Amino acid sequence: MLTGVLFGFAAALMQSVSYVYSAQFICQHKATPLTLLVLMHLVLGGISLLILPFLWHPELLNVGNYATPLLFTALFYGVGQISLFQAIRASEASRVSPLLGLKVLVLALIGLLWFGDSYELIQWLAVALCAVCAVWLSASGGRIHGRALFWVVMACVGYSLSDLSVLYTMRSFEQLPLIHAAAVGVCLCYLICAVASLLLYPRIKEKHLLLQSTPSALTWLLAMMCLFACFAEIGVVFGGIVQSSRGLLSIFLGVFLTWVGFRYAEKMPAKRVFVQRFSASALMLLAIAMFSLGANDLI
Repeated sequence: MLTGVLFGFAAALMQSVSYVYSAQFICQHKATPLTLLVLMHLVLGGISLLILPFLWHPELLNVGNYATPLLFTALFYGVGQISLFQAIRASEASRVSPLLGLKVLVLALIGLLWFGDSYELIQWLAVALCAVCAVWLSASGGRIHGRALFWVVMACVGYSLSDLSVLYTMRSFEQLPLIHAAAVGVCLCYLICAVASLLLYPRIKEKHLLLQSTPSALTWLLAMMCLFACFAEIGVVFGGIVQSSRGLLSIFLGVFLTWVGFRYAEKMPAKRVFVQRFSASALMLLAIAMFSLGANDLI
């Protein structure tokens, strides 16, 4: 279990770093989030294409074993990304992003109603705490519009179904070592995403910025490899709770970047807002500990 938790923390850290590079890209080049999304996924596809030959294993010939969950992983990931993009268009990112923590609640309900999973009381309390913290974090940025909230819910459903598909994809590669399986799954997934991004590429005006999106793409690729491994080790609900620690990591990273004078660091919020965000993010760690205790009871 410890291995899965560590992979979850690593995924959260690399996601936070990727967000910093993404913010730098958008601010420095005055680009839209859609431009970054398309260019970044084209780079991800290119990197994946270069890596895959080094990940070859005879198990990859059994396409029927992993094709369906892999396609669903990419499809629902796309639904989540498009929904998130629509939500950010309707409201500020600082209000929208924290609400993605509600994904943990969606995952738990899907597991209960669809797969018949069972959780200890302390684990349900951990899920509830994670959801409350997500709403509290969002409230620190102000009230969110109804339209944005609708798209946030759609994003949570999309990401949740993608996470579940990741779990089945990883099970398809269970004959491979954990890191090998995670790398193969991620690379194949982002090859599919790159093909889909080619459909939007003609609409992008800033095509010359392709290479500039590489830092965001590389850190995101590493984050997803860690996340795939995390889900395979501890499941999507516990993995989602651990992943929510990126809120606290992002706060520490933001403070550090401001301290060193990073030009594109987010401005420090008012003291009240900072304390609220820090407190909510710290409670996420309590949720991780609570869910872990419940998991130990089930072993």
